[in-house]
Amino acid sequence: MEKSEGLSLSKIRDFIWQHEGYYLYDSVILYWVRKYARLLENFEKNKKPKIKGRIHVDEVVLKEKGNMRYDINAIDGKTGYNLGHLLAKGLYMKDFEKFFEELRGKIYDQCMERYEKFKNTGKDNRIVFVSDKRMHYKHAFNKCFYRICRLIHGIPISYKKYGLKHNNNPVERYNEDVKQRYKIMRGFKSFESANAFLSLRRIIYNFVRGKETRAMKAGIALELGQNRLLDLIKF
Repeated sequence: MEKSEGLSLSKIRDFIWQHEGYYLYDSVILYWVRKYARLLENFEKNKKPKIKGRIHVDEVVLKEKGNMRYDINAIDGKTGYNLGHLLAKGLYMKDFEKFFEELRGKIYDQCMERYEKFKNTGKDNRIVFVSDKRMHYKHAFNKCFYRICRLIHGIPISYKKYGLKHNNNPVERYNEDVKQRYKIMRGFKSFESANAFLSLRRIIYNFVRGKETRAMKAGIALELGQNRLLDLIKF
């Protein structure tokens, strides 16, 4: 199933017709995508990835029926694990706050564990967030992670070009992966389809790709067979 992740709906329909003898309408395939995306999203919410690096946050710009949409993502810079995403209809503060609130629910225990060690030892090993200069990130971070984590704000993608130590490349690599697949699709026909695609893409990115998946690197060990995506659906 993961072998066909880059195929268009028409190519998936033709593949099923040729190999299984079933002719499916695009709407049926989209229904499956949305159904399994929700199923896998709910499954992944109960997993607790181990934070091993800085958390890089950024948004990628996409289009749905000609309208600009913004997919906000958070990536662990060491494992590459995508900790969460939120598709927003605009650059509104409420969406950034919602994104950080959902992220807080997933990693709060790890944040507090490191914060308590920092208070007791004075050694600052708090979880670090990295963002560009968009003020929405700073405000939302302060609302959800003030004091218990640190934020390095205002980091451009070309940071290393200037001889500085860190940049925001880990999340940009994920954004480029999304954009490469998005170019083939030439935009989304609905907000729901866009959100389902991005949710499923994120699951594939974390749990399916590579001999050692990003989920494995983040301490989430699942017994999956050769067809990892199908096994995840059955899990």
